[in-house]
Amino acid sequence: MACLVAAAAPVATQAAPAPSPAVYVVAYADVLASAAPRAATVLREYRDASRGELGALGIDVFSQRGRPSGFAIIETWRDGPAFEAHDKAAAFLNLSRELKPMQLAPLDVRRHTVYSLGSAASGRQNAVTLLVHVDVPPTFLADYERLVTPYIEGTRGESGLLRLDILQAIPPHTNHFTVIESWVDARTLQAHQRAAFAQTYREELAPKLGALYDERAYKKMN
Repeated sequence: MACLVAAAAPVATQAAPAPSPAVYVVAYADVLASAAPRAATVLREYRDASRGELGALGIDVFSQRGRPSGFAIIETWRDGPAFEAHDKAAAFLNLSRELKPMQLAPLDVRRHTVYSLGSAASGRQNAVTLLVHVDVPPTFLADYERLVTPYIEGTRGESGLLRLDILQAIPPHTNHFTVIESWVDARTLQAHQRAAFAQTYREELAPKLGALYDERAYKKMN
């Protein structure tokens, strides 16, 4: 009996596998200007179908302000397996098929993990959502953390902020970030952009970028 207990002991002490972290996806769709209304319909259908899939925590679609033929999708999935199952599901396959005849380029899907996640407030009709792609060379990753920390703290203390999340691309592109900001309206966004800490962040970040500071404004689609 003692031998049986000893033999079983190593199995009992094995650590359980770590749970897969949530997956955050930002995707961009650009279509012909004449196809914008049809693309909007296709994206809404995709959103509604995807929200019913197992592991879907959040699916929202956005249209680009001033450029109705530009769209973005922001998704949160419970874990890697849930996202991978979605990638093969009918909703995504149908989206790819429907967009292809009208697209200017293939759907650009970017997978992320969390860098800094805040508490999202309820949206408003005139809310402005910014998607900012930040690309720093790997040698400047530590500099980015130093620069972005006071920016996060200052921004989250401002009135009119609905959301500030920073996502980090999965390996090997961990030097790429997507910054998601939502503001109640254009006026509060402009007040934020004039703040001293926000200007300092952009000025000090500029010489450390590996690509253009790509900032696009969107509105959430109903």
